Order: sequence, then structure tokens, then C-alpha cells
Amino acid sequence: MKKERTRLRPIVFPVLVFIGICILSQAYAGNIIYPWRAASAIVKKGFGFKILFNNINSAVIDSVILEGPFNRVILRIDLVDTGRFEYDTYTHNATNNKIWVNVPESSPEEMYDLVVKSGGETHVSLQSVKVVHELNARHKFIHITDLHISRQWVGHAEKGYAKELELLDNFIEVANIINPDFVIITGDNIHDYTRFNADSTGWGGYLVRDADQLPLVEEKWKNFYEGAKGFSGIHGLNAPTFTVSGNHDFYGMAEDNHQAKAAQWNYLCGKRVYGFSYAGTRVLVADDYLGDPLMDIPDRSPMSGLQGKVLDSYLEENGKGQIRIMAQHRYNRIDTAFCDKHQIAILLNGHSHKPFYEYIGATPTVSIRPGTVSKSGCNDPESELGYFRVFHIDGDSFGFSPALRFCKDPSVPYQDLELNLTLEYENPNDGTSAYNKATINNKFPIDLPDCKIQFIMKKGNYDVSGGIISQVIEAGKFSIVDVQMDVGSEKREIIEITRM
Repeated sequence: MKKERTRLRPIVFPVLVFIGICILSQAYAGNIIYPWRAASAIVKKGFGFKILFNNINSAVIDSVILEGPFNRVILRIDLVDTGRFEYDTYTHNATNNKIWVNVPESSPEEMYDLVVKSGGETHVSLQSVKVVHELNARHKFIHITDLHISRQWVGHAEKGYAKELELLDNFIEVANIINPDFVIITGDNIHDYTRFNADSTGWGGYLVRDADQLPLVEEKWKNFYEGAKGFSGIHGLNAPTFTVSGNHDFYGMAEDNHQAKAAQWNYLCGKRVYGFSYAGTRVLVADDYLGDPLMDIPDRSPMSGLQGKVLDSYLEENGKGQIRIMAQHRYNRIDTAFCDKHQIAILLNGHSHKPFYEYIGATPTVSIRPGTVSKSGCNDPESELGYFRVFHIDGDSFGFSPALRFCKDPSVPYQDLELNLTLEYENPNDGTSAYNKATINNKFPIDLPDCKIQFIMKKGNYDVSGGIISQVIEAGKFSIVDVQMDVGSEKREIIEITRM
């Protein structure tokens, strides 16, 4: 039974896209390729961004909207380019529309669903656009990896859920308090087989890996992003997310069918190899498993193939910025020449489930992994399970936390999990009160700057004791008051909010 905690969950507007894995053609219902599941967009208010849209009927783009938990923003459409716009140089998958839109200056800072209305149809990309007030040189991100959502299945094939969501759901609660500017996930997001009726260690039972057996690949990715049975998936994070592929991120085809694996990722997640920016930070995302070992990412000098050209082009077009980060899955296959050429400061890895870091190459580059948050069936849960890292960027310098465990012991039953960072409200945080008190308890051995507390209050003007009000959203009969608070290592902080 899912335990209850006092916390705020964003309102979501669900849309399901089911694509048979054997139907790998451009001819499914028109949809948003970017920003979508694999790659979110981070946009400063008053500025614009580009949408890759597969408009199969060449219909008129009627409107583009951001739907938030408390507000709705209509975007200005500046330009619609038509043509063929390839977004994967290996599979050659492409869209036929680029939609350039602008975010109004008045837009609140929130995670939004992106809605494109075209030809009488509505297309939704959930939790895919983060609007920010500023792109600050000082920012932070969380690195997680190897979630293996759906390795172990609970309940019936048709109505069950991925057991790993039980841990992921709790990690998300912790991450939302930490309030990262973005989250990077370095592969093995789902699993290429499903284990039913596992024993208490996560092994045993029986395996399913064929394309026509449940759960289907669509359901695996739906669990990963949208959650199931009341447990949050990645879309429960109040931060933009960027997903890297791993060796388990395919389902229903042969391991050496690289074109089919990469195309399946395109159709269920979107971009596979890409870059993104936040202030002076440049992040390069590579795929070192789905593409082939000859053209896309060669066994030797991996970035000498198609992917390296894509990432080179990204830096040429967007500039090298102040600091460069690369994200891939496999820790033991590194193109040090590429890292040195672009002076990569941080190389984020997964694959091995034990936390580790070392310095490599001439730059030097820190090659680092955090451990796994949620994989069922860990061989050594004490040293592998429940871990993540927080990185702090300040211009051209950076620091990172030790591997942090989001709960005291992730191997205990779900209802007994004890989180190492909690946020509790004295009154229901549902807009019925004109006073509330929130308590943050930080059991981590590090300071946590700029933690976020969101109060949903009766309409009015408010003052807080402790913390700084970063934003107020007036939403109907409610006032949404966002507060930021620095919380010291192993400290407990109290924030009171009172209507003036």
C-alpha cells in the first residue's frame, strides 16, 4: 500500500502515445519530437525556442500553449519552417515542421506541458518545457543512472507496474526539495527483459523479452516517464530532464539490430544524440550502445563516427561556453582524444552500479558515476542502491557531492523507507489556509543551497520567516508562493508563511 506523505504533486495533463514496435515508419499520428521525452527545453522568459513537429497532414498550426500546474501560457508563433529536418543522422528519422515560438515575459517559472494544436488535433509533450526567470552562471544539476525501470514487474502483465518505481517515486520527492536546474540520466532507463514473480532479492521468477509479450515496450517507457499505480515516473520531477540511452534501452528485437534499436528510441523518446545549454554550460549527450559500432559510434575512437560530428556541430553553432559536460552510458569506453579536443570538464557515466570517479586525459576530465537509484536485483545493495550526485557549476568551475543515498536503507519494504531529506507541512498545502509552516529536515552530510518550498495559499499577500520568496503565482482563488531556503548539512529548518 502506498504510504502517505504531505507533499505537493504537480497537476498533469496525460496523453498516451502507443506505437507498435514493428511500425517504425514516419506515418504515425503527427507528434512533437522535440522537446519531448529524451530532451526537455529550458527557456528564459521573453525568449524563444524551436519545436520539431511531425505534421503528417501538413495542417495549419493553430496554436502553441504551455500548460502548467497553475497557469496557462499562450506562445507567440514567430515562424513555421516546412521541409525535411533530420534529427538523427544514423536512422535518418526526420520531421517536416520547425515551429519557432516565443515565451511571454509574464510567464511564471514552472515546468510545463507543451501543447500543439493543429488540424483539429491536439498533441501534448508532457513536462517538457522549463521556463526560467534567468539562466544563472551559478546552477546545479543532479546525475542519476541505471534506473532499470521494468526489470521487475509487480502484478499481472496487463495491470501491473515496474517495481523500481517504488524507489524512484521516493527519490523524486527528495530531488524536488533539492531543486536542481536540470537532471541528467545516463542510461539503462528501462530493461530489455521483464522479470515476473521475482524472489525477495529481485531474482528468480520467469523472464519475458519477446515483442508480442506483455508488458510492451510502450508500457515500459510509460512507466519510466509517467509512472504507474500512483507512483511518480521521471515526469514527477519539477526540473527538465535529459535522458541518455544505455545497453538495456531497447525491447523486442535482436541486440545486434542497431538500426531497429536506434529507431525504436527515436519513436518512443525522440532525440538520441544532442547537445543543450544552460547559461555558459554546454552538455553533450552521446549514445554508446544503440547505434552501430562502425558508422555511428566506432569501437575505436568512438567520437570519430556520426555522433562525434553531431556533437562537434553543436559546439560550433552554440559556442564552447564556459564549461563542457559529456554524458554517456559506458564508463569503460571513453574517447579521451575527443574529451581533450573539447576540454570536457565532466564525463558522466553509468553502466557500473557502484559510485566512482577518477581523472582522465590531459584536460583533465573527471569521469564519474553515482551508483543506481532504483535497480531491482542489485548484487550488493549496500554499496550500489539508492545513490545520486549533485553537481554545482559556477561559471567555468564546478564541484560535486559524494554519492548520496536518498534514503536510509533502500532494501526495506516500500512502506518502511526513511528518506534523508523531507519536507513536511503543518496544515494541508491545498489553498485552504492563510497560514502554514513547513519543516525541512536534511540528514545528508552536505549543505543544500536553494531548496524549494511551494506553498499553495488562500488568495492574498504573504510574508515568510526564513527563506526568500522567489515567485508568487496568482491562480484563481489561490496564491502560489515559491520560497527558496538554504539548508545546512544535517540541519532542520522551519519556514512560516503568514497572510499580511
